[in-house]
Amino acid sequence: MTNTTADPVATAPHFLSLAERDRRHKAIQEKMTAGGLDVLVLPASANRWEQSMADSRYVTGIGGFGTETLTIVPRGQAPTAYLFNRSGWWKAHANRWIDDVRDGRNRWGRNVIERLGEIGFSRGRIGWSGLLGENRTPDGTAPNATIEQLKAKFPQAEIVDAGELVRSLRSIKSAEEVATLERSAAITDAMVAAMLATAKPGVTERAVYAAIVHAMLLGGADLPSLLIFASGRGTEIGHGSFVPTDRVLGDGDLLVNELEARFAGYGAQTVAPVWIGRPDERYRAAADTAQAVFAAVLERLRPGETMRSLMDVYYEAIKRESNGAMTGSFPLMHARGLGDEVPAVIDAADLEKSGGAALAENMVFVLKPRVRAADGISAQVGDTVVVTLNGGRRLGRRPFGLGVV
Repeated sequence: MTNTTADPVATAPHFLSLAERDRRHKAIQEKMTAGGLDVLVLPASANRWEQSMADSRYVTGIGGFGTETLTIVPRGQAPTAYLFNRSGWWKAHANRWIDDVRDGRNRWGRNVIERLGEIGFSRGRIGWSGLLGENRTPDGTAPNATIEQLKAKFPQAEIVDAGELVRSLRSIKSAEEVATLERSAAITDAMVAAMLATAKPGVTERAVYAAIVHAMLLGGADLPSLLIFASGRGTEIGHGSFVPTDRVLGDGDLLVNELEARFAGYGAQTVAPVWIGRPDERYRAAADTAQAVFAAVLERLRPGETMRSLMDVYYEAIKRESNGAMTGSFPLMHARGLGDEVPAVIDAADLEKSGGAALAENMVFVLKPRVRAADGISAQVGDTVVVTLNGGRRLGRRPFGLGVV
């Protein structure tokens, strides 16, 4: 198995290197041994734009475009992946990471029982990622019927949550992962350029959305992808929507958004407000303040800072840059990668729980400060950033701040 072919048909979707695969597989086996796990099961849950399937893709490299992938990792053995069907396409991929890829028809209980029977498993500890909740899936992702099948088949086995096992490995990116996220960020740059080129009076929201998706796919990104987008009269709209409409754009409109591109599953996000015509000066002031606050927080993204200390930097920067006239709100930033990454502080309860989480080099976040004036006008800007020893670095390269067309 090699990563040498240059045939674009054979190499899409993109796989990271075999050295990266080996690094991950070794780290997972070490964590399984340390945690006393005999088997690790990584779910095929494709919810939240496949974010809940991040662990499976982290191990197998398989995913994108709704490819449901259940992964089983016995201790001391290579992984097995069960797809709904069409496993032969992935098994023949020139740059595949694993050879044991099977059609499973989403019969996850049967799939796990089959593989465990092959390795002679009858008792021991099964770690199931997603048995308990995560940030965006607080009730977990493990189907009750699947777990009950395993309990019935292996009454002497202990089934435990293993979400933290892979999630902790995913939180600090390798250099290759950072480079992959930089490719995703380059695609978000192209998506913003497409939005700026298309957004004109007389054009519909749906047409602009289509141009964004077109640029995303031409750039090599996966579907599904988180896209938040909406338009409205400039001083009246604050947040986007998941569903584009047939609303016709006009002079004085504001486009608000949060755009994600997932290259090889790695999601970079950007926030790029666009004003059609001459911007309202009150909104421009809010957007300029948000941009200055972004720069202030970015400079502090160094190892050892905590999510709480950065919230303090955020609020202090807003007060300084607006002369006390504006306020901030959650979320300021959350980790990015293959899925539901940590650390993440989405609201005040998260800050109470995770405020002490410390940053480490090569953690990647979307940094997206929002500021709000006393009259209710708010503005948000954002981009994907990486933590370095010298402060944060933007992965996107587009002109930053409020776009005007």
